[in-house]
Amino acid sequence: MAEDRIFVGRTKEIEQFKKVLENPQGQAVLVVGQAGMGKTLLLNKMSEIATSHPSLRCGCVRYEVTPTDSVDSTMSRIMDNAFEACQVAERSFDATGHRLKQWRSFLNVCNIGDLVMSLRRDPVRNTRDQFLEQLELISKRMPDDGRALFIIDPEKYMQEGSDPSWTIVVRELPDKVKFLYAQRPEDVLVGSETFGSLKNVVRIPKEDLDVLSDDNVDEFLLAQSAELNCSIGDFKKVLMQYKGHPYALGAAIDLVKAGVELEDLPKRPEPIEFAEKQWEKACQKGKDAIHLLKSYAILEVGVPDEVVELVSGQKSETYKHLQNDRYLGGLLREEGYGKRIYHAILADYVLIQIRQTEKKEYHARAVEAYRGKLEKARDTQTKPDELSAMRLPEHVLEAEGPMAFVDAFVNECTRPLVNLGLFDKVINLSERAMAMVKKGSAETAVVLGNLGIIYRRKGELDKAEEVHIKALVIQEKVGQLENVALTYGNLGLIYQTRGELDKGEEMHNKALQIDKKLGLLEGMANQYGNLGLIYQIRGELDEAEEMHKKSLEIEKKLGRLEGMASDYGNLGVIYQIRAELDKAEQMHNKSLEIAEKLGIEELLANQYGNLGLIYQMRGDLDKAEEMYTKSLEIDEKLGLLEGMAKQYGKLGMIYETRGDFVKARQYWERARYCYDKMAIPHMIDVTASKLASLSGEKK
Repeated sequence: MAEDRIFVGRTKEIEQFKKVLENPQGQAVLVVGQAGMGKTLLLNKMSEIATSHPSLRCGCVRYEVTPTDSVDSTMSRIMDNAFEACQVAERSFDATGHRLKQWRSFLNVCNIGDLVMSLRRDPVRNTRDQFLEQLELISKRMPDDGRALFIIDPEKYMQEGSDPSWTIVVRELPDKVKFLYAQRPEDVLVGSETFGSLKNVVRIPKEDLDVLSDDNVDEFLLAQSAELNCSIGDFKKVLMQYKGHPYALGAAIDLVKAGVELEDLPKRPEPIEFAEKQWEKACQKGKDAIHLLKSYAILEVGVPDEVVELVSGQKSETYKHLQNDRYLGGLLREEGYGKRIYHAILADYVLIQIRQTEKKEYHARAVEAYRGKLEKARDTQTKPDELSAMRLPEHVLEAEGPMAFVDAFVNECTRPLVNLGLFDKVINLSERAMAMVKKGSAETAVVLGNLGIIYRRKGELDKAEEVHIKALVIQEKVGQLENVALTYGNLGLIYQTRGELDKGEEMHNKALQIDKKLGLLEGMANQYGNLGLIYQIRGELDEAEEMHKKSLEIEKKLGRLEGMASDYGNLGVIYQIRAELDKAEQMHNKSLEIAEKLGIEELLANQYGNLGLIYQMRGDLDKAEEMYTKSLEIDEKLGLLEGMAKQYGKLGMIYETRGDFVKARQYWERARYCYDKMAIPHMIDVTASKLASLSGEKK
């Protein structure tokens, strides 16, 4: 595999890094070099040196960032991983054992595994402020010989204009914390005057990463000599032509090991010439090898083996045989969900070799692979595959065009992405879809309606209402009755959340009448459930129970487990209000069981919160707090303001009951912040009243 490539040279860079490591000051390191100069190998070596240092205790973890990742989103991911790593939760590391291994090492070495609550990200606070606070906490908890290394490695390049934010972070880095950035000469941090003016930024090397020296080339050749079937002297003459270019040297060694004659190697150190020769050698392995590399080039990101098998059209045995081929296996590396081509230079070259019609065929097979995974999850009503939900629209776009992209995103990927809590991904895809549809068209209304649902889920109610009203105008104009009903229902949920119950009831009844007229059972079930919630809030429990039972009856008929889970949960709340606690617990556990099977985190959060109320009513405050905390952790992870506000308030009640009014007030202040952000006047008043009463208790 590509990860096994030999590292040589860079003596000055390593010595410079060792000095940085030994210096207790908080610092940022820029490793700058053109593509193919070995930045990744050098960063890997730095990590190895740090974690095996004879006199320092160092932990190191790597984060890949994309051009769409903001500084805040990167810091949030680091904080989320830190909290989850403290729990050593296998599921928290994107299906890769590598990240988990890094964090376990980091936490053990730095001795901060007992900081679970202190490292948890608070989504209602300023991201940068608490990120720096957590770094300060880690710094103070580490011994004097401790170091924490964070490698920030862009997949391609960093978000434009992100340098001022990174400048603020790096300027405030506490002692014993080091940030390492991989950058090309044209990347945002390299040319930044604000970032470059910081006194705690070290550039390694001081100029751009250069080619290897002649001595380094000798060392590189000597390390490989036992596996070469040619004269070392003759090979050295060839290698000297490449003037120490790392990509060229590595590719040359691989090619010779694979049987390429010295005279057939490129004469110049141009990366594109080596990519051409690497591809040529792969083609000699046969059609299956060609299909394999073309598939990886089309898929772009790290993917599981079964996806590549489907896209390349190969049997599992053939695929495994190809991967076990030393040469072909060396052209791949581990990343994300599986493997990908080891270097962008080679991947880009392979893409150029694929005819346009052939590209569409590969993309079509990728569509089939990812669509099949999503359909299987839907048919078996299990947790959707995250990679499939994120990647399907991209391949549909290439295989079928822009309108198919919109359709696949809206109808196949939105619900799985929402259930997985990937709201920002949906918003990003929505913005792209809006650029593909005709203004004022039915498709525009569909995308707007989709986007409105996401804004409501995130608690951005004003945005959600604005978007749904725009969609409704178009839907009524083009006569999309089914979608008109959906939009009325979505508007009803917004008004209901705001406490405008009459307006909410009006919207849900409008939707219900259309659904009845069209015979849309799914829509009818949704509106019965929504009306049940309104009656429940008003205290009209018999009417609410009737609505939820009507909804449940339809959901059972349709076999929709997700809808059944919601209805069980809603019925549980009604029984809970009536103080029929055993019956309520039974309903919530039914809902929880389905939510766990489907992997719908938002639904899990709801039921943990509901069960918490039952335990609280029984007087079991410890168990209630446990449930509320579980619910809150999910809501915080998903960024669901409404759920967060509810759980903050419930935890506030727990601490108030215990007589801890200081902590109760802290939780109610967080609830108030959420309701302020959501602009819900009646809940702002409720939290303000509660805070006032707690202030009185404190006195």
